[in-house]
Amino acid sequence: MDASDVVVLPAVDWTSPPLATFDAMASTIEARFGAPSVRDADSNGIGPFDCHCLRFACGLEIALWRFHLGAGLRTIDPRIEPSVYEVHANSPRDLAHIAFHVGVPVESLTVWTSSGGSAAAVIPPPALVVMRVDDNGIEAEIKRVTNRCEADALVRAYEARGHKQTYWIRGVEQ
Repeated sequence: MDASDVVVLPAVDWTSPPLATFDAMASTIEARFGAPSVRDADSNGIGPFDCHCLRFACGLEIALWRFHLGAGLRTIDPRIEPSVYEVHANSPRDLAHIAFHVGVPVESLTVWTSSGGSAAAVIPPPALVVMRVDDNGIEAEIKRVTNRCEADALVRAYEARGHKQTYWIRGVEQ
């Protein structure tokens, strides 16, 4: 994914329950997406938060809430320690897709659950495979992914290396 794939929004016009959380340094998120769209917003009980409001070329919109308080309601110093980020999205509820765009490993996301115990978002099984054929005609699987955005980005990244290999995307065989 390159910087042209994301638009920073001043705000979002949709609501979403929390889908997942992850820990990250504020400087890492700001290096990727710039300054938060909203600073010092009121969470109605969990303390103030900053929010990155983002739209990606595929239509996915994400709101990343960085809370100012950590465990025990202690103020986090974002210059020297990770913050908790809460993920909200317009759709879909595919955490692998969201993790790809945010730039964090899907394994680092802690999924929220509803009061009934169901997950707020899911990690679906891979639906696509990025493939390669080398100059000897040998085909190899590069990576299995859940979404077209990541598959397309991988193909672009590998093709940009300038090697003789050819890359393409196919569906996962059942």
